[in-house]
Amino acid sequence: MIILWTIVALAGLLIVLGVYAMFHKGVGFSKKPKSHHRVRPDLRSIERMQQKKLPYPGAQSREVDEIPAASIELFDNTVANIDTYMKDGIARIFSVEPGSSGNVRELLTIDKVPDAVRQQVLSQIGDLKDFNAVRQLQSIMGDSKTTMAEITRLITSNPILSAKVLQIANSPYYGIQMKLNSISHAIMIIGMTNLKAIIYHEGILKVLGEKSFRDKPAMRTIWQHVNYTSIYASYMQYLFGFLNMGNLFTLGLLHDIGKFVMMRLEPIRHSGDGLSENYSPSWTTEAEEDMYGINHAIVGRLAMQHWGFSPLLVEMVTLHHAPVCLSPCDLGLDRERLQYLLALFLADQAARLFAGASKEDAPIDCLHPTYHDLVDQNIFSRLMADKSLLTQLREAEAVTGIYA
Repeated sequence: MIILWTIVALAGLLIVLGVYAMFHKGVGFSKKPKSHHRVRPDLRSIERMQQKKLPYPGAQSREVDEIPAASIELFDNTVANIDTYMKDGIARIFSVEPGSSGNVRELLTIDKVPDAVRQQVLSQIGDLKDFNAVRQLQSIMGDSKTTMAEITRLITSNPILSAKVLQIANSPYYGIQMKLNSISHAIMIIGMTNLKAIIYHEGILKVLGEKSFRDKPAMRTIWQHVNYTSIYASYMQYLFGFLNMGNLFTLGLLHDIGKFVMMRLEPIRHSGDGLSENYSPSWTTEAEEDMYGINHAIVGRLAMQHWGFSPLLVEMVTLHHAPVCLSPCDLGLDRERLQYLLALFLADQAARLFAGASKEDAPIDCLHPTYHDLVDQNIFSRLMADKSLLTQLREAEAVTGIYA
């Protein structure tokens, strides 16, 4: 009898355990919905996941045929022979071309700009709206202590930024099946790099009093170039290991800010050598000086000083063409600033190469020979062909096409 009761008790226990397992494993029953109130990763976690190409929350697979046609054409022309193309371009950057204009003409400095020209530039800058809101937002985003929740609150407080972020995250490029309405989710989809670019894009539009660059090809060309440059500049941290990636990114985006202002200036003389009197972003600094008495680097310096940017950023923007014709000794910069300048110069040239991938001979500047030993060309070449870098450039091209 004792044995019989023991068997019955064990059988009952097994039945209870089986029912418990079915409820908790969902066998034959509907699963209980999981809570959506998850702990969101902070900004540094998201950026690490993006840099390592890990599947961060909300990431979706991206198909090549979802990229706008312009991007497909660009990458068809570039990726197939990217190693050879970039190596050839880098060889040109580090070549010495006798008689090149950069090695002949003296660099223009602020004290040599005619007073009337300087006053015209300052008047144009004074008529522009303030850039402080963008600077403050970027400063907050660049702080490692800033959380995702804080960024979300900042973006949602600006209806225009909110709309842009959601528009891009819901675009065909990202392949999201259901429409996103969450700003925090949208930020994780598009990534912090694109978010920063959007903020600067909207800030520059506001400063210039423009609604869009879509119908202004020259402005669109400048914006595309600075987007490429900002991404390349960020990767220069791996070439010069102790530089701040946030500073590099900002320098890439703002190094040609003077070109936007120059489009509003009146030329000091009429062209007699075939140049159009309408400003073109493809003009050399020499052509700018001939037509306006000033170049975009010095205009950028005046604008950034007016807006209160740091001396480091102001100096780098002012000198970003200097490595063509001045040696390190001529510049007298300390080691850190010299590396920032080299990083920006190389990123600028790499962006030109990338944008000109479909052309036989993209216009670039040669680096003064005295800098050659300061750059590990093998590392630089490997960086320029890095697949994650190419992915970011492709994404920047697609996003630019969506909102610009």
